[in-house]
Amino acid sequence: MKIIVYIRKWFGRLRFKSKVIAIFLPLLIFSLLILGALSSHLFSRSLIDRTTRNVADESQLILSRTDYILRSAETAANIMVTNINRLYETYPAVQTAAVTLEQIRFSNLMQSRLSTDLSIFREVDAAVFVGNDGTVYPSYTSGRDEGGIAASGMLEQVKEADSYGTSHWFDMQQRDYMTPDPASPVLTLGKIVINIDTGETLGTLFLIIKEEQLSAFLQSSDPAAPKSYYFMDKQLRIVAAADKNSLLTQIEPSMAAEIGKNHASTRAASFSYREDGNLVTVSHYGRMDWELINVVSLQLLTADVRQNVRLTALVGALCLIFSLFGASLLSRMVAGPLERLTRAMRQVVSGDLEPVVEAKTEDEIGTIAEAFNFMVGRVRELLHKVTQEQNRKREYELALISAQIKPHFLYNTLDTIYVLNELDRNEEARDTTKALADFYRMVLNKGRELIILEKEAEITDDYLAIMQIRYPDVFRYEIDIPAELSGTPVPKLSLQPLVENAIYHGLKKKGSKGFIRIQAFAVDGKVFVQVIDNGVGMEEERIESIMSGYSPEEETRSIGTYSVQQRLSLYFGEEYGLTVQSALGEGTTVELSLPMLGNEKRDEQDVQGDDR
Repeated sequence: MKIIVYIRKWFGRLRFKSKVIAIFLPLLIFSLLILGALSSHLFSRSLIDRTTRNVADESQLILSRTDYILRSAETAANIMVTNINRLYETYPAVQTAAVTLEQIRFSNLMQSRLSTDLSIFREVDAAVFVGNDGTVYPSYTSGRDEGGIAASGMLEQVKEADSYGTSHWFDMQQRDYMTPDPASPVLTLGKIVINIDTGETLGTLFLIIKEEQLSAFLQSSDPAAPKSYYFMDKQLRIVAAADKNSLLTQIEPSMAAEIGKNHASTRAASFSYREDGNLVTVSHYGRMDWELINVVSLQLLTADVRQNVRLTALVGALCLIFSLFGASLLSRMVAGPLERLTRAMRQVVSGDLEPVVEAKTEDEIGTIAEAFNFMVGRVRELLHKVTQEQNRKREYELALISAQIKPHFLYNTLDTIYVLNELDRNEEARDTTKALADFYRMVLNKGRELIILEKEAEITDDYLAIMQIRYPDVFRYEIDIPAELSGTPVPKLSLQPLVENAIYHGLKKKGSKGFIRIQAFAVDGKVFVQVIDNGVGMEEERIESIMSGYSPEEETRSIGTYSVQQRLSLYFGEEYGLTVQSALGEGTTVELSLPMLGNEKRDEQDVQGDDR
């Protein structure tokens, strides 16, 4: 804490120029460090993402080329099966065990036929046909003993796979039989040859593809970021690679674990991960259930990024030097206007709302000066407006007091009570007296001007009860205020003037017994209270005169409906108020809009509840 207090005191004694340097110099250095680290991260990530996309594209090309080689071998196998059938049709006697001149001729033709077919499909390096009698017909001349074919079990594997009509692929292997080059690993396709006419098995056809055919496309096409490609089979062996020393060896256990983890979870066709400073991308090849693996060094890949970081540091140092000169200039340009603005603010604090700050520039300082001048002007206007609204509020309160007194209502009600007593209608006289007392107790209460809707409904109920006793043949009424809306704030005596107008100007002129209904409901965060009657109704001109507060007959301001409208707007805002809808001969609906309880941030004490 002492250190913080000391720093504050030290900073407070600095001049504006020194404060600018003390603040912005660390911020600038910190920003440059963040910029260097962030740019390095973004550049590296962008480069790695681009490399990953390039590797994915190259991998697809390699997989497409590999798939083309294997499909060509399968096509070659189908054509050779047809040609072998034709040879057997031409020399049916060669299937006998005896060695004849015709069999020798057949052997030469078979070798010639296989070599001719291979000249069309250059992706296949060699072909070997093994007859049912065990005779081997290779497309090449090696001089080696091909007896290892029978001992290898390859013939049995082809038969068990039931490969007639389909091709059976053997794993990549290095052997000294059934290959033109024993030093090169080969990929072998096996296929049963059946006599097309009789269905008799003629033998087994093998096509051999050297590993070089596959690894020829595994060289990187980007010399700036050399990449290493190789194929891995189901036994986790490297079966094709540019590095011949790694052929038929197991891959690293960590890589095998990562590939197995991906297969166990998502089985994605392609995924990438980082390991030992390398970016590894694995793409699945479904035909052989192989994985095409690419490994690229991140250190070589991000060499340019490190060069960019060094360049960024150099540029940052130059910016730091220029910022020191800029801070000095900034202090002179900013301090002067700020001092003038500060003097004007002190005048406003002292109560003088007349100062104006001259805005000489269009920058932020000029904007602040203009905003200050606008704010002072708005404060003057708002003070004037508040004064006017307070005067208006006092006028409406005086009008409300005059409306509360209503001597004629009191006299008429007392006369009604007297007549009821004379007629021995004591219960009605008692109810009328109680309703009159409740009505004036709430009306003349000196509590808050705002009361809850439940209390306003009780005042109106007392008033309607008295008026119904006075005019039993004129109307009946009902009040429906939902319990969840009973706490809605409303100015006192907002409903009584409306029901009074409904009785005297709507129902008494009707000539038959009418009906008044008071109901409340909520829509879109507002509470609406309706006073509905089925009286004689009004014309549109009469509605407009009522809403304007002007009575053509008396040429005076109306205290009733207009006063309710003005008080609602005064207390709750212009969006709340009163609307009137009426039709001649059908009746009138007066609707009040009020804020729902909780929408207004109003102190609960501003709303009067129980007056007892």
